[in-house]
Amino acid sequence: MTEQQPPEEQAAPRPAAHRGPPVEVAAEVLDAQGERTAGALRLALRDMAIESGGRDDVPWVRVARENLTRAVDSCVRSPNLRVDMLHCLFAVDYEERIELNYALFSLGKGHKALLKVDLPPDEARADSLTGVWEAAAWYERETHDLFGVEFDGNPDLSPLILFEGFEGHPGLRSFPLHDYEEW
Repeated sequence: MTEQQPPEEQAAPRPAAHRGPPVEVAAEVLDAQGERTAGALRLALRDMAIESGGRDDVPWVRVARENLTRAVDSCVRSPNLRVDMLHCLFAVDYEERIELNYALFSLGKGHKALLKVDLPPDEARADSLTGVWEAAAWYERETHDLFGVEFDGNPDLSPLILFEGFEGHPGLRSFPLHDYEEW
């Protein structure tokens, strides 16, 4: 049987959100290559860009969900960009929105960029990009598994990571995880 410590000797519980020293985020400053890519993105996405930024050689542009397919098509067809590769798709749950991030590359022009789309968590759906890049199918299946995002037009959203019948979406902040306690 263990003896309980008096209140003044009990350790205060640590906040669950952040443990460790403060994190310093680098300023969003584009280098020369990033500025060239950002300029080409501005031309390609003229009226679709809601917000933009970037760091080093990777600019990013946020577009509305309904403009996703048109924005990707513009990036692929733009003679200044010629985006020919979807390097990655990842999602971030900010609770009030789910942000989809498409990492785009132009192998011939040497451009890298992020295309961002916000989805409301209660209607997390976007157009599939499998008609543009076959590789999108796997990324969309993973995002569907972990975040519950529906991709309209994807012919196969069967589980990729999770087993059939798994309940919930473990990438969401609302997914119940057991708290880890250090000894």
